[in-house]
Amino acid sequence: MRKHFSFIGVISLLLIIGIALVSCGGGGSSPTNVVKKLHVAIEKGDAEAISELMTPEAAQMMVLLGEKAKGTISSYGGIEKTEEAINGDTAEVKVTYKNGETSDYELVKIDGKWKVAIDK
Repeated sequence: MRKHFSFIGVISLLLIIGIALVSCGGGGSSPTNVVKKLHVAIEKGDAEAISELMTPEAAQMMVLLGEKAKGTISSYGGIEKTEEAINGDTAEVKVTYKNGETSDYELVKIDGKWKVAIDK
C-alpha cells in the first residue's frame, strides 16, 4: 500500500510541475521549441500546425511546397543540437542535424508567440 501512495505522489508532483511550466511560458513557447515543432509538422505534412508556427507569408510558401517538404527533415537524420539567440522580438535558431548539415531559422514574436519567418 505504501508504494501505491508514493507512486501517486510522484505523479501528482509531475503534474504540478508541468502545469507550472505551461503557465509560466516554459511549455513550448521558446524559439527552439517552435522550430522543433515545425520540423514535426513538416514531416507529417500538417498544414494547420505549419500555419500556426510560421508567419502567414512563410506558411504560405511552405504550404505551396506541400508534399515535397515531407521527409526532408528525416533525411538529415534528425536534430543533433540547436543554438538559440534572442534579441527582443526576434530570434535566431541554428539547427545542426545528425548528418552534419545546418539550417538557420529566423523567428519573430507576434502577439506574444514565436513564429518562424522566411527571409526573402
